[in-house]
Amino acid sequence: MTPNPAVADRARTIADQAPGGSLTRRAAGCIVVAYSTTRSDEHARKVLGQLDDELRDACHALADELTSQIQEEA
Repeated sequence: MTPNPAVADRARTIADQAPGGSLTRRAAGCIVVAYSTTRSDEHARKVLGQLDDELRDACHALADELTSQIQEEA
């Protein structure tokens, strides 16, 4: 299980580096908020599930990628 703060920190870095208004920046920003304010991956994904389809799918894909990276490094 990956701690939510670690996912939020990685997403914050991506959001800071992505072009303004891009889908990547918006998805990363949503992940920062969802993972910073919840205690579990399941709850964060439930929060992200309320977004429109395109943004939700981008968030889930990015969260999967970040979670995998963090788990591989552990």
